[in-house]
Amino acid sequence: MAELHLTLFVNGVGHHEGVWRSPRTDPARAHGLGWFTELARTAERGLFDAVFLADVPVLAAGAERDVQERLDPVSVLSALAGTTERIGLIGTASTTYGDPFTLARQFATLDHLSGGRAGWNVVTTSIPAAAENFGAAELPDHATRYRRAHEFVEVVTGLWDGWADHALVRDRVLGRYLDPARVRRLDHRGEHFSVRGPLNVPRPPQGRPVLVQAGSSAAGIGLAARFAETVFTAQWEIDEAARFAVELRAAIAVAGRDPATVPILPGLVPILGGTETDARRLAAEFAALTDTAVGISLLRNQLGGLDLSGDDLDAPFPDVLSRIAPSAPQHRARLLTRLAAAERLSLREVLGRLAGGHGHRVVVGTPEQIAAELGAWFRAGAADGFTVMPADLPQGLTDFVDHVVPLLRRSGLTRPDYRGTTLRNHLGLARPQVPIQSSPVTAGEERR
Repeated sequence: MAELHLTLFVNGVGHHEGVWRSPRTDPARAHGLGWFTELARTAERGLFDAVFLADVPVLAAGAERDVQERLDPVSVLSALAGTTERIGLIGTASTTYGDPFTLARQFATLDHLSGGRAGWNVVTTSIPAAAENFGAAELPDHATRYRRAHEFVEVVTGLWDGWADHALVRDRVLGRYLDPARVRRLDHRGEHFSVRGPLNVPRPPQGRPVLVQAGSSAAGIGLAARFAETVFTAQWEIDEAARFAVELRAAIAVAGRDPATVPILPGLVPILGGTETDARRLAAEFAALTDTAVGISLLRNQLGGLDLSGDDLDAPFPDVLSRIAPSAPQHRARLLTRLAAAERLSLREVLGRLAGGHGHRVVVGTPEQIAAELGAWFRAGAADGFTVMPADLPQGLTDFVDHVVPLLRRSGLTRPDYRGTTLRNHLGLARPQVPIQSSPVTAGEERR
């Protein structure tokens, strides 16, 4: 039987808006290595495939009232490589801002430091305010961002593939360290990048770090179909999630890849209690900590800068699809529009729904209820696993690992132990084997 995959998504002191105000959290701890180590080790104890760090290259609106700061994911994950043993280490990095050579080098280094546990979450930045942090007047439009993303990933994977597995011969007798015939230049010339190569880091232990992508819009699905080895997505209803999975898998097949090898892991925000009443009480406590102004700011980020602060909070949810910029995330706007129309929600009510999961599914209940929900989605083909986004940290994660994971294991949905040492092992992914072809470096080039 196939196994249900679990990854841990770390966002501040929990995914629920305003949860930093709860006595269950301690935001003063959230910037130290000890904090991240505790979370990663707890997830490792639960045999999670990976810990997943989000990133946004801007201090987002609402920072005066909610947690918005972000440490650099690659730096944190590199430290975690030394404090954990088996769990995968997935970091978010933008293709809209940054350069492929630097990113390829960073993630190849992380893969070496961790013994093959690195993953890159490929994103195209959609927050307009980020542009000015990188010397641009405005965010590139949606189509341009995705063209750049395709080329960016091509360059990064080409750089990773530029070294054969045994390029480092290390022959002490002959005094020969590197076989230049096993390393090649990339010589890429494209619309957005000109990169000669080769990378100055040997081939990563996994061949390539695992590529993760959130493919939900048409353009996102296109990028995921071509490159993604795991897909992170926001889905609220099981039927819609199953339809999305069918659409994505069909696109992967059209791209010439095996869709069965690409796990789909929707986000899930669990709020647990010993009884259903306890769980609902905790959910209500978290909801009381939310702030409408923060909710509007977060919604603005999700809708590509659309400001709804002047809209009537108690009027029906507005027609955001006709008002968002072309560069805005289209899938999230459609998701909110469908939800509001189906349940006749006001803007205030939509903000309340978003507070718990920021667009991801919130499940409130006992461990048995949550385990049953996960199993139902898995068996229906709506998910191959879940990106667990605890409402509060660390307690929400500890509760999930101690009370939900054993139920999943007992039912045969999750593995009894790790079966390998790499993230590819955990996800059941093959190690890419790429032969070295053309443009080998010369001895002189090696010393430049």
